[in-house]
Amino acid sequence: MNENSINLLPLVEFQPVTSNRLELLKQIVNSNKDYNLLSKSHAELTDAEILEMYESSKRIGAVMSYIMVNGSPVGVIDYLIENPSDKLPWLGLLMIHTQNHGKGYALASLENYEFLMRQEGLKKVRLGVIKGNDHALKFWVKRGFTFYQQKLSDKLTIMCFEKEL
Repeated sequence: MNENSINLLPLVEFQPVTSNRLELLKQIVNSNKDYNLLSKSHAELTDAEILEMYESSKRIGAVMSYIMVNGSPVGVIDYLIENPSDKLPWLGLLMIHTQNHGKGYALASLENYEFLMRQEGLKKVRLGVIKGNDHALKFWVKRGFTFYQQKLSDKLTIMCFEKEL
């Protein structure tokens, strides 16, 4: 790309995940089999696991939304405006359906998320990457996230990253 090129990202919108639309969540999550193997030790999550993911997000006060492009869900984002442990915003999940990988939806969603956080007056965001998720690690580092700590959580090693907005 030369310096005169303009990189136009797709327009994405966030639409709340609701309990009557969990089948969409299941389709998105289960299309990402490598992530599921890494995080849950099996390729496809059950209806009960998807329901628990949704209910757990609600319990902790997170915002879980479908990533929409032209009225169709292409992924899911889940974040906390303020994590009780450090009083900072945390991006818990940014997942694009595998059939939509490589279309710029993850980057557009990240930019939309960062815009929302800046509108809230926030200066920094954090996230965790499961150790071994090299694809995600490369994505986040390329987007300006820097490593600051490693933690053990639910038998997984989580690498914690942050970014100044």
